[in-house]
Amino acid sequence: MSGFSLWTTNTTLGGENFVNNGFVGINSNSQTNVQHLNEFSLKPNQLVFHPGVNNAHACIRFTVPSAGFYDVEGVFFSAGPPGTPNGYATTDVHLSINDVELRSLWINQNSGMLIFRQIYLNVGDNVQFEIGWGQNKNYGSDTTAANIIIVAYN
Repeated sequence: MSGFSLWTTNTTLGGENFVNNGFVGINSNSQTNVQHLNEFSLKPNQLVFHPGVNNAHACIRFTVPSAGFYDVEGVFFSAGPPGTPNGYATTDVHLSINDVELRSLWINQNSGMLIFRQIYLNVGDNVQFEIGWGQNKNYGSDTTAANIIIVAYN
C-alpha cells in the first residue's frame, strides 16, 4: 500500500500475516488519503493500530525527553467507514505511564477519548497507549485510528 508505513513483529503465533501479529501504522503520505481494500481510508499522518491473535496488544509509546508538565490526549475511533468491516472496530484502549494503567476505554463501533492535563513526567518515563481485541474477544476488523497529542510545558 503506497504511502503507508507499518511496524509489526513476526511471531510464531501469527505467522507471517501482519494482521495476525498486530501492527502500528501511519499514512506517511502528507498530501493524500491512503485507502486499503475499501476497509479504511487514512488521512495524511493518520496513526492506526490493530491487536493480534490471543489478545496480543499493539502499542504506541512516547519516551519523555525532559522533565516537566505535559498534556496527554488520545482520541480513538474505528478506521473504516460505516458498513465496512473496519467501520465496526470493537477494541479496548489503555493509557499507562511506566506500565501503570491510568485509564482504559472500550471502542465499540464508536469513538473514545483519554485526556490527562498538566501531568508531571520525568525524563525517560514511558507514556503508552495499548489496544486489545475488545469485548467480543476477536481481533478481526479491529483497526483503530488514533489522534495522539502530547504537549510539554517547560
